[in-house]
Amino acid sequence: MILSGRLISLPYAAVWKVMACRSLNPAIVFYCGDALDYAVFEPVLPHLPPIPIVAKNRAVQRALAREGVSSGVWPVFPRAVIMARHALHRFPLRAITKIGLRHGAYHFKQFIRPDRYNAFDLFVFTSTQEVRLAREHGIHSGVAGGFPKLDPMFAPGARHAADAIRRERGFKPERPSVLFTATWDRSGLSAIERWYRRVHELVKEYNVMVTVHPQTSRRYVHALQNEGVHLIREARIWPYLLLADVMVGDTSSILAEFCALDKPMITYRVGQQGRLTAEIQDMLERISLRIDSFDELSPAIARSLAQPDAQSAERRRASALMFDELDGAHGIRTAHHIMKILRERGILGADAGEISAPVP
Repeated sequence: MILSGRLISLPYAAVWKVMACRSLNPAIVFYCGDALDYAVFEPVLPHLPPIPIVAKNRAVQRALAREGVSSGVWPVFPRAVIMARHALHRFPLRAITKIGLRHGAYHFKQFIRPDRYNAFDLFVFTSTQEVRLAREHGIHSGVAGGFPKLDPMFAPGARHAADAIRRERGFKPERPSVLFTATWDRSGLSAIERWYRRVHELVKEYNVMVTVHPQTSRRYVHALQNEGVHLIREARIWPYLLLADVMVGDTSSILAEFCALDKPMITYRVGQQGRLTAEIQDMLERISLRIDSFDELSPAIARSLAQPDAQSAERRRASALMFDELDGAHGIRTAHHIMKILRERGILGADAGEISAPVP
């Protein structure tokens, strides 16, 4: 347990037990460390009983409000918690049932320590392949439920919703659309430094969209607020994935989401270091055009647009490993796993209702 968890564990446990004696503990909550967490979990919510949303702090609560989501603020003292991150130090009590989801699709970087996963009573991975790899890594809490954040892209009417965003944002329909993404700049695995100063050079030829890691340093975010560059502020980025003709990235897990759409990708080489595994490095070589500098980017975009199916077979193969099925039903599968453990633990009773949709 990290230091903050140790410091709060005794007072937290005392309050939790007092509330339990008085039957005041909420049955289950969803904890949000940022607005992106909610975007991951949102497709699961319709298949579960009502679950309160709890923000990490007031800033996250305000960010959720901008997305139209009402939430309370931690601390809370539930019988069970669901989260799309490793933040169990906020709920430092073994009596609380803990359910984890992927914050980003698949394990686009090395698994963190097995004990961080095994501290969850249930952890929902994106595919059966990922569950197998997790077990090889010593992780035993995993089940395959998919990545619910994908579901809106495969829902009826998704393309019409994306086209409405295109019109609202003023994107030129005659221009191809290029979506830039970057993982956290302090991870050692980001390529944002190689393009953030020059991305504006492309705006006369393309609709340029940019999405970056929520914790990206402010100097990059400020520099990307160039005229003609659309910096995506929303946590629900799926319409922009549908609108993009090409993605430019590094090791961000959003590449996995774009791969599910079988569209061309260009990725910067960042070297095999830290948590970038040989498996992911090899996958990037197969599913994307690889470049080292911004000067290589324009020819790579032109090639991707001219030959969008060039790496399609590899993208589809990778997607099948990362997500099993792309049927818009990951939220339903995840909900079934959640309901099962909550019923087994007696947290939800018979009066909680059933999931209306069957497991596909």
